[in-house]
Amino acid sequence: MAKEPDIPIIDFAGHDETELAARISAACLNSGFFYLVNHGLDFHLMAAVFAQNRRFHDRPLAEKVAIKLNHWHRGYQGLATSKLVSSARFAPAPRANQLESFFLRQEVPTDDPDYLTGALKGPNQWPDDADFQDVVRRYDTAVRGLATALLPAFALAVGEGRDFFLPFFDNATTALRLIHYPPAPVGQADRAYGIHPHTDYGFITILAQDEIGGLELQGPGGGWLPAPPVPGALIINIGDAMARWTNDVFNSTPHRVISPTADTSRYSVALFFDPDMAATIRCLDQFTDAARPPQHDAIRFGDYIEERLNSNYPDRVTGVASL
Repeated sequence: MAKEPDIPIIDFAGHDETELAARISAACLNSGFFYLVNHGLDFHLMAAVFAQNRRFHDRPLAEKVAIKLNHWHRGYQGLATSKLVSSARFAPAPRANQLESFFLRQEVPTDDPDYLTGALKGPNQWPDDADFQDVVRRYDTAVRGLATALLPAFALAVGEGRDFFLPFFDNATTALRLIHYPPAPVGQADRAYGIHPHTDYGFITILAQDEIGGLELQGPGGGWLPAPPVPGALIINIGDAMARWTNDVFNSTPHRVISPTADTSRYSVALFFDPDMAATIRCLDQFTDAARPPQHDAIRFGDYIEERLNSNYPDRVTGVASL
């Protein structure tokens, strides 16, 4: 039987860049996940964003629906309104994911030539709550900064110079997602999945999770391994775009969330950190040879991500875009 993967703990501040890259490479070749400690994010800010996550999802439904997910994938995503259809490895899911979310994406200047016309290039939507806006903006800025600081180590991990990835992220495509998983009633199997087994679409995901648990990743033998909360740590995994760069050598690992209790909600905050919409992703030469030609055609990231979102979030296509 294939060995189930370990999830390493990597000390961001405790290694030089070369050693950090080596540890990240080892994690990406194995589990595709790692915990990051000493990451520099302020713990008070992390606690504050979780408090705001809970406050937002405790709001009356009418207030949340007033900022319903718009065409540019920003705002409130209602409970059980997303369903896994387009995935790198899984057939369409039979049921909707049992979660609700608030999405914030990178700010797009109104003088950007693609504003309101380009994929995902539209306005964010906010509840009428200055404290919520302040905390969420500050957390978004901080975790985007951490993601950018990780780029040199990821570049070295794939065998490129430390600055290789920087031009691809000059105008990074990001999504900060504040997620609420309601309790799952005992005996209702159709409500078991907070989110069905899937791989992430993009480059990396940086996840802060509460103490409830429920995140699991799939091992090479097909079994599911818990990824329990580690106090103070973030959990980072690579997505399908990063796997394409490495010709699937780096592991974009399937994962899921099992709603763990019948009486307690689960909350998490995820940053999806992706290339510029205009960036082209193609297999790097060092991951291809005569025995293993490129497994994927070159893609424009914006075209790729819009197809995935349109498939899995039908409200983006059928709903009326709101401003």
